[in-house]
Amino acid sequence: MDLSAEKIVKNYTSLKGSRADFDNLYQKLHNYFYVESGNITEERNKGSQLHALLDSTSQDCADVLAAGLANYLTPESAKWLFLQHSNRELRDNPEVKQWMQEATEEVLWTLSRSNFYNQMPIFYKASGVYGTAALFCEKDENDGVRFYNIPIKKLYLTEDARERPAEFYLQFEYTAEQALSRFGEKCSQEIKDAYSSGRNDDKKFKFICYFGKRFDRDPDKKDNKNMPIRMVWVDEKSKQIMQESGFWSMPCVAHRFYKRSQIVYGYSPAMKALPFARMVNTITDTMLRAAMKQADPAVALPDDAFLGTPNFNPRAINYYQRGKLNPKDEIFPIGNFGNPHIAVEHLQFYQQQIRDTMFYNTFQAFSELTKQMTVPEVMERVNEKMTLLGPAVGRFMNDVLQPLIEKVVNILYEDNRLPRMPDVMAFDPTYEVKFVGRLVQSQRQSEVNNIINALTIAGQLQAINPEVVDKINTDEAVEEIFDITGVTTRILNSEAKVGEIREQRAQAQAQAQQMLNAQAAAQAYKTAAEGDKNVRDNQSEG
Repeated sequence: MDLSAEKIVKNYTSLKGSRADFDNLYQKLHNYFYVESGNITEERNKGSQLHALLDSTSQDCADVLAAGLANYLTPESAKWLFLQHSNRELRDNPEVKQWMQEATEEVLWTLSRSNFYNQMPIFYKASGVYGTAALFCEKDENDGVRFYNIPIKKLYLTEDARERPAEFYLQFEYTAEQALSRFGEKCSQEIKDAYSSGRNDDKKFKFICYFGKRFDRDPDKKDNKNMPIRMVWVDEKSKQIMQESGFWSMPCVAHRFYKRSQIVYGYSPAMKALPFARMVNTITDTMLRAAMKQADPAVALPDDAFLGTPNFNPRAINYYQRGKLNPKDEIFPIGNFGNPHIAVEHLQFYQQQIRDTMFYNTFQAFSELTKQMTVPEVMERVNEKMTLLGPAVGRFMNDVLQPLIEKVVNILYEDNRLPRMPDVMAFDPTYEVKFVGRLVQSQRQSEVNNIINALTIAGQLQAINPEVVDKINTDEAVEEIFDITGVTTRILNSEAKVGEIREQRAQAQAQAQQMLNAQAAAQAYKTAAEGDKNVRDNQSEG
């Protein structure tokens, strides 16, 4: 049975209450790593000053992590995915290859036309800071598809038995005008009265948007209320369904940077770096105070005695008894002036801890290279750093990018924007999405290295036994390397072209061999003739 409005509100309230500890942690992460995002537990007026930090290392690292993931996983300026047929036999069919290439180009063009590349850096940063990020994808009449990031404050999840996101509970606040523009006459009388009174900005009304599996449906019907995925808007206060629709597949995707068993929400690099970020700001504050003491120290003024506790803050004034503390009764600096240089090493140590934890050096690897390094050594170092992101990259591909691309393909298919499918695919239109971004290639670089090492060893064994190379299918080796590295197969010749080239080479070699044989025969005839002549000459002389 599908959830009622009352049950949706009850589930949402329960999920919100059980996440209180996470929300408090999210607010701290916001203050140190993501100040431009919305607050989670604190309330601030629009336009008010963001949380001020004395050191920006934590914020810089979060920005570099988001930009690095965007540029190395889903770069706008490079091809980072391609489609191929699930059946390996059909995969090599020229018509199928051509269709997959054209479909891939249409998908990439649609993504570049939409707001995908604007939303993904925000998505990556939210995942790197809060550990959990969600993205909503829907059909758009103008751009084809549209993507929306869901703020962590408004996002609540449930999992299925396989620990995959099963239900999404999203909380939104609308003014009376916004609510009426979205839901019309279904709005409560309170909302209508608020709109009539003219109070449109000072009061917000809360609504819950629910996404989950639909149980009560007729598979033979194709309308919104019989689709497998259910979307419901509920008024949180009146517990009334305001709007209901559906999708063929889940329009929301969620990423957990680090996943722990039996815990719905993820953990992030920023959570690990939070103690270091606090320490860096504390050390910076101490260094600034020490520097201010040296630049503008506290002073002592003569009086009968010190009044209260001595104040050693910058520009503080302390009164002392005449003739005892200073016989000349003059004004002079007093107190511990501090030494800001002592804390520099500690500050640099904790800043480096933040960078290491937030993968800063992974995406700044080229800044650490030296001129003495060879190209293979450079690439090996870069790939080694990239592999540290392996688990998170795997979840980005499986939990986020794979379902998003499949949804985009379905939208394009429904709009007849894909090329005509070849007849050979009529009974098997399945496809696979392959990702070839720099991060993905780094995860598979070891496979290429293993193939090259194996071929190198085989080449060395050939000196001992030339027949050993008969075991190696070099054509398959080349195609496997191209598949792993993500290089387009357009630069590879077709099987027919390869056969033609090899046939021409064989004919040329045969002709060359015939010429060599003819030359050898001619030389042998010439040698024999000269031998006969010498014999005759010797006989005549005798």
